Amino acid sequence: MFGFSIGKLLVTGIAILVVWYGFKLLARDGKDSKMTSREAAKPENLGVNAEELVECGVCQAYVASATASDCGRSGCPYPA
Repeated sequence: MFGFSIGKLLVTGIAILVVWYGFKLLARDGKDSKMTSREAAKPENLGVNAEELVECGVCQAYVASATASDCGRSGCPYPA
């Protein structure tokens, strides 16, 4: 009655697979609806606002290459 048999193991395995794939199916449907709502809420004109950084040879600080200015130390390669 409480022993393991091929039939019981087979039914238990099938039940586990049904539950496993059911959860996968529900999770995938939830992700699809979340992705569409995120895509609808995303603004179209996102520009990348990144600047290139270079290391100052005197103070070893990283500064924006386009707007680099004097760090105040003697021998700084950037204009004041």
